[in-house]
Amino acid sequence: MTAIQVIFDGKSFIPKQPVSLPAQSEAIVMIEQIDLVAQNKLDAAIRAYYQTTDDVDDDAWAAAVAKSSARAWDED
Repeated sequence: MTAIQVIFDGKSFIPKQPVSLPAQSEAIVMIEQIDLVAQNKLDAAIRAYYQTTDDVDDDAWAAAVAKSSARAWDED
């Protein structure tokens, strides 16, 4: 399989470099594009999960490293 970088001009896919294929050759074009709407929804869902989930280990760590905690400086 050969990868060919192309630009979509609104109607056709135009190769960015010369291609040695016969005219009317068939090909499969794979689109690698980040869906920003889906990514933002996923980020919001992950953020909401972690903001609403209680985690005993996280709470213990936060208490241990708080500025007022002597344990933060006494333990390695």
